[in-house]
This record gives sequence, structure tokens and C-alpha cells, in this order.
Amino acid sequence: ADLAPDLPPETVTALVAAWAQLYGLIGFELFGQFNRVVEDRATFFRHAVGELAHGVGLVYGG
Repeated sequence: ADLAPDLPPETVTALVAAWAQLYGLIGFELFGQFNRVVEDRATFFRHAVGELAHGVGLVYGG
């Protein structure tokens, strides 16, 4: 099944990759994988989400 047949394949790829990365970030945070690795997790998360948003053409103001 086509996920989004009206979008170019490279756009769908970028969106799915960003979704997977966001899912991974949330999972790492929930299960403590960033403990003792990332000091300021809130700042790290905001920056990481901003990078993901930028990668798919969105502007993140957080």
C-alpha cells in the first residue's frame, strides 16, 4: 500500500525517517537511555526535534 501516493517518494522517505527518529527519541527518554549521557535532556530534546522539523521543511519555534 502506498503511504502517500500524492507525495514524491523522497518526501515520504524524509517524513517516515523523521517519524522513526522522533519515536526513538521518545523511547530513549521514556526508558532512561539518556540518563548519565545527556545532562540537559529538555534542551537536547528541543534541539533534536528542531533538527527533525527542519529536515522535513517545518519551522520549529520551541
